[in-house]
Amino acid sequence: MKIRLGAVGPEDSIKKIEQEAGRFQDLVLIPFPYERTEETKGIIEANKDKVDYWLFSGQAPYFFARKLNLVEDHEATYPPLYGSSLLGKLLKAQYEKGTILPSISVDTISDEEMDSFRNMFSLQDLEVYNYPYEGYLPPDEIVTFHENLYKEKKIEAAFTSIRSVYLALKERGVPCYRVTPTELAIQLTIKFLRERIHSALYRKSQIAIVGIESVQSPLQSEEEYYSFKSKHRDLDLKRLILLYAEKVHGSYVQIGDGVFFIYTTLGELEYQTYQPLFDLIHQAKLQTGLSLRTVSGYGRTAIEAEQNVRMAFREARSSNDQVVFTVDEDKSVRKVWENEGEVSYNQRLWGEEWLEKFKNAHISPAIVSKIQSISVYYGQKTVTAKDISTWLNSTDRNARRILTALEDMGLAKISGEEQPGQRGRPRKIYTLTFAE
Repeated sequence: MKIRLGAVGPEDSIKKIEQEAGRFQDLVLIPFPYERTEETKGIIEANKDKVDYWLFSGQAPYFFARKLNLVEDHEATYPPLYGSSLLGKLLKAQYEKGTILPSISVDTISDEEMDSFRNMFSLQDLEVYNYPYEGYLPPDEIVTFHENLYKEKKIEAAFTSIRSVYLALKERGVPCYRVTPTELAIQLTIKFLRERIHSALYRKSQIAIVGIESVQSPLQSEEEYYSFKSKHRDLDLKRLILLYAEKVHGSYVQIGDGVFFIYTTLGELEYQTYQPLFDLIHQAKLQTGLSLRTVSGYGRTAIEAEQNVRMAFREARSSNDQVVFTVDEDKSVRKVWENEGEVSYNQRLWGEEWLEKFKNAHISPAIVSKIQSISVYYGQKTVTAKDISTWLNSTDRNARRILTALEDMGLAKISGEEQPGQRGRPRKIYTLTFAE
């Protein structure tokens, strides 16, 4: 799977990131250079559908995007600044001036990192006016800090990590040098990001078991329990559970009287959310009069997931709350309340031109948006008609029609064939090309 990594920052920083990202075969780097940090907002809003994860050139654009809620913490990062980045620029400045600089001003780098830098390279005699900060600050404030120190003759040169600050200081005649992350810092950041992405994909593929238990009323007599009315009610309940299993693409098994296990994946549960499980509880009560106890457990293996779902049942039996108890691979127990953590499809504003194409192809924009959303969620671009029919809960024939329409519109292309068995026609394999 190719990871689409969006790089946001000044053009010179983007070139360094491109050079390091080229070492990784599973990365497709999409560059988004800007002149000012504030352009980050428009870049992300216009290109969110084209990118899986974001790599910012530094602290300023990252926290600017986080401040505006343009990205989540788990889908973006930036390479940190270390003292080694400053050392290279300090040596360059002293070489150009032909003398030792007794005092400088620095921004962005933390006080702890600055102290470590001075101790490591025995630079205790170097007077440093540092301006560390967390999050995002307007460039004008940082420019004022450096400029005032220079006018007061407290520093010989300024060192900044922000391009707009660097350009402003140069215009005002302040000797200035731009500090950027080292190649090693960028490379380590990309490695960390790749590990995070692969870890997330592994987590989605973990085995998950949904446990459903019919709660028998203590007032129910033994005669009523064995009546035909009770058997019909059990059949109605099985039908509702079967519909839920189909929705989460799970395998449905009855473990005992009134106890059912549905085997699926954690990614499927998180994508569908737990709301359909609460809908099952309500429908069972409405149509059969039965109360249900629902739990979920997941783990690295099937037996671990089964042990965790049984542990969740023990927790649920000791509670009267209408919640779903979940137990993960670390045996952590969590309560999921109704309407918690709902996920919506990544709806896309296709525009009038695309809407006309969908209309002519007799395909709904909502269906295309759903396919795109699921493809991004699972990191799966290569699909067959079987995959699409599973995603949409539709027939294979309808899925083939949709894929043919997507191919005609340039949103998918045939990339191969597979033989489903010894007999039958080969199935076409498609590559979805929404980003292109």
